[in-house]
Amino acid sequence: AVAREVLRLGSAGQHDAVLRVLGDNVDQGAGGHATARKAFLRISMLIHPDKLPGFADATKAFQVLVSAFDRTTQASAAAAVRSKGPGVATLARSNEGCYRTEVMCPRCHVPWGQKCEGNPDYFYNFMMEGLRCFNCATCLLSFGCLTAVHRCPFCHDVFEYGPDVYHRKVKCGSAKCSKSFGFMLFHASEQALKTAREQVRRDLERSMATDEAKTGRAARAARRAGQTDPNMDEVAFAMGLKDTCPRCGLALEDYEDGEQMRHLRSCTDASAHKAHKDRERQRAAAEAAASAKAKAQSSATSGAAWAFAGGGAERLWMLDAEQLRKRCKEAGLPTGGPAEALIARLVERYPDIGTQAVDLPSNLHALSDAKLAAVCAAHGLSGQSSREERLEALEELHEDTVAAAVEDRKGGAKKALAAGATGKAKAKAKPLALEDGPKPKAKTKAAVHKLRLFAKSKAATKAKAKAKGVASGKAGAKGKAKAKAASGKRPVGGGGPGAAG
Repeated sequence: AVAREVLRLGSAGQHDAVLRVLGDNVDQGAGGHATARKAFLRISMLIHPDKLPGFADATKAFQVLVSAFDRTTQASAAAAVRSKGPGVATLARSNEGCYRTEVMCPRCHVPWGQKCEGNPDYFYNFMMEGLRCFNCATCLLSFGCLTAVHRCPFCHDVFEYGPDVYHRKVKCGSAKCSKSFGFMLFHASEQALKTAREQVRRDLERSMATDEAKTGRAARAARRAGQTDPNMDEVAFAMGLKDTCPRCGLALEDYEDGEQMRHLRSCTDASAHKAHKDRERQRAAAEAAASAKAKAQSSATSGAAWAFAGGGAERLWMLDAEQLRKRCKEAGLPTGGPAEALIARLVERYPDIGTQAVDLPSNLHALSDAKLAAVCAAHGLSGQSSREERLEALEELHEDTVAAAVEDRKGGAKKALAAGATGKAKAKAKPLALEDGPKPKAKTKAAVHKLRLFAKSKAATKAKAKAKGVASGKAGAKGKAKAKAASGKRPVGGGGPGAAG
């Protein structure tokens, strides 16, 4: 009944009423995203195609729900932008000879970015620059510009695309098409760009934590796989733990006890074994290609997010190893070593860009030790040898930065009060904004640089104190051992000057 009502409202064009089917109060204002998401989750649990296998239009109903959710969230985002005031929309280049090329989902090949999805036009910029990945409205697959399917606007053939060519004109490479074309750049307000920067930053930090967790699980699985017997697949199949024969690939869905073992005893067809091995090799090659594309997409996203956030050495931790090697190569620096070493070389090569600001990820405790070392290197912190020391150094840097910002605000307030006390005539003759305009920036830069030096010296002092404590502990242990040996050699009577008497 819920799915049919969603279909009815969608066919009638009442997209704002779709999310209110279960009685939720969904607001399209600036704060309506949370209520819309809650309503979307409640309805999707009832009308998802997996929940309604016997309903023929379940997929269509779910697509209507996704479209309604996108429309509502876009309306709330637009209301939030309007509530904060108008922005300035600018274009960085001309769109002469440029087209909005067709981008399709790599799984279901449905075009992305259609009007029914409710996405603003500038989302095309984010997709083609590699800034964000988007979900397909049909199959819900998440994909980006490197994993999507791109078609030529003239011959409609598929061509390879990378974010490096977004601001250039290219050819699709087809033998029947020799026309060159560019990619459309849509305008976006300053407020929309600011919101996009915050969203890209959150998505990047979330994907970093997810990728590190996946890498850890893959490493543990590889260690376990290296210790197992290569014939374990046949053993698992014989025990009924697997449904597919590891020799010929036959899938036994409905079987009786002992049927797997009987099949293994009779599975001696060499041609079937060879065909199954060929299929497995093709499947492994396809998985490797998909994994390489996903890795390239993640790398391109990190580079685009770093540039979109403003660049700078304090944000080099946002880049992955591939992007760091690329920038080291451009700067004429060695490209070997871990990310920590690459960042340290870039900071040393360009020392001025490392003293502009402090920019730390919000999820420090969710990062791995290698990523924490990269964050420390980006902020000029060295001498930490453990995860605890790196976390402590970064937290102290954050606290010192917050304290310095509070002091700057207090100083600004005192200066404003003092300026107001001097009288309106003096303020009109020499405005405070013109008098002290450049000074706060220089003061902030010097203060941040001072905080960095203080944090580095503090970390070095802790490391020296720790080493000294270890050395003094060893010396104390040796002294106690010598004293114990000397006391053991003395006579029982004491051995003093008056002992003989």
